Order: sequence, then structure tokens, then C-alpha cells
Amino acid sequence: MALHEGRPFVTAMGAVELWHRVCFDDRDALVTRSTPADFLPTPPTPRFIRVLGGVVAASMLVSIVVGQWTWGEMAPPLAASIANVELTAPEPVSARLFDTARERIPSRIVTVETELEARYPVPLRGADRLDEKFPSLRAWTHPVSGTPELMPAQGSRHFGAQRIGIERAECGEGHCGVDLDGPRGRPIVAVAAGTVVRIELSELGLDGRSGRYVRIEHDDGTLTAYMHMDDVAELRVGERVTGGQYLGTLGATAVFSSAPHLHFSLEVPLHAGQHGDTTDTRYVDPAPYLVRATIAPSSTAVASRRTHTHPLKPAF
Repeated sequence: MALHEGRPFVTAMGAVELWHRVCFDDRDALVTRSTPADFLPTPPTPRFIRVLGGVVAASMLVSIVVGQWTWGEMAPPLAASIANVELTAPEPVSARLFDTARERIPSRIVTVETELEARYPVPLRGADRLDEKFPSLRAWTHPVSGTPELMPAQGSRHFGAQRIGIERAECGEGHCGVDLDGPRGRPIVAVAAGTVVRIELSELGLDGRSGRYVRIEHDDGTLTAYMHMDDVAELRVGERVTGGQYLGTLGATAVFSSAPHLHFSLEVPLHAGQHGDTTDTRYVDPAPYLVRATIAPSSTAVASRRTHTHPLKPAF
């Protein structure tokens, strides 16, 4: 086509095109025109829909898991109520009786009495306990009825404390018994069954130290003595008494420098089969048996009271 036969045309991009006149007139037929439908979004394919649904479901599952974990870590525990308590049958007591390798049955509860027992163990004679050789030492009744203490706290009242003028090797520094405190007139009782072998009714006693007292021999040959009593029960030598039987009242006879009290002593025979009002004995500390004794009510002892009457001597 000759240059003079064409028709120049400037495009939107600034380029100059040379069109043949015939072609220029028909250019609209060659250009594809857009319709409104051309601007609508392309419909998704079935495969795209399946992939998108899987992604959404997976995201929701992850969100639920993370949410529950976060709530479990941060949320406070639910308050307990009777609604979530299951009422079941009581646990069988027998299950507590079995011990396993990881479980230890609780030991005996420590009380004042068991602490005293540990402080005053039963002595041995050879390989045996003394109360196995002399059974009357078991299950004593405390000689002072209604007493608030099994053993005095003051060391000067204990067996073996210092006493001037008493020479017995087994008595330490001289005291061959235990001085048991109590109000004057408190009933005194026998610690165990036995036979009365001596009664002293004079105010000072034959030695000037014991005052009024009763001495009892028990069935296995042991002897107990109850001294400084104000009143002595109406007993006779050779009379049988039972454990806890009334013997007299706590007093102050032959007591010159201390408060009223009961001097209580225990002796064991030196020879097997030995009986009677003998001095062939050995004094032993009665404390291990006193702390294991049972305390009799004062009212029981008073009910059986029958005494020799004596004028009371004031306590110094």
C-alpha cells in the first residue's frame, strides 16, 4: 500500500499506525467488544470447593483444641459442692488391719502415762523382768486413792534420795521408798492382795521415824509398807486384804520437817520361798509399778473405812 493511499491512526499508547482506508473502515468488526457478563467472577470449580472446605474444617479443629488447652491451664478449678460428691458405702474397717511395704501402722499414742512408763522401765533380774519373777507387782492399785499424780515430781521424794542416818546399800543415799503427796486424811489402800504381817499404832513407831504404819506380805513373798499414817484401819496381823482395800489415812506421824505424806516402800525376798515378817529382804524402787498403777476413787475407800482412832498430831 502506497503511503498516500493509507490513513494514519494514533493509538492509545502513542504509536502511529498506517491503515488502508478499507481496513480502517472495517476495524470495528475485527475488535472484540466486552459485555457485562465478562466482568462477573469466575465460578469456583468442584475441586476448589472441596479444598477450601477441608482448610476451613482443619482450622476450626485446631482452634477448638488450642482453646480447650488454654482454658484448662488458666481457668480456676470448679468449686466443690455436694452435687459432685459420690456417696458410697463406708470403707471396711478390716482394710486398715493390713500392712503393706509402703504403709506403716501408727504406733501407740504417747500420753503422760506412757511417758512415765518410759522414764521408769521395769528392772531386770538376770534375763527376766522383776514383775515376771514376782507377779504381785503387776496391776497395782495406787496406794493414795484419788491422787492427781502417779509419782512425785520432786527428786527429794524419790527412791535413793539423801537421808541422814540410814545405811542401806540398795537405797542410794538413804531413802528406801517414795514419799507420795496428798491432803491429810486421804484414804490409803493396799496395792495388791496379801496378808498383814505388822501393824504399828504408836505415834513415832518403834524406830522413831516410821510413825503409824501397816506392812503387808503379798503372795509371792514381796512386802509393801505404808508409813506416817494418822489413822490405821481395824486390821489384825494375819488378816487377809485385797488390792484396793482401805488401810488408813495419809498423815504426818513421825514427820517433823515436811508436809503430810505417805512413805511407801517395796521389798523383795532374798531367798525363794521366804515368807513372814522378815528383814532378810532387799529394797527396790517402787516407781516402775506406781506409774503403771490404777488410781482408786477416794469415795470407794471411804465407804469401807474402819479405823483405830487417835488424836491428830499437827504437821510441822
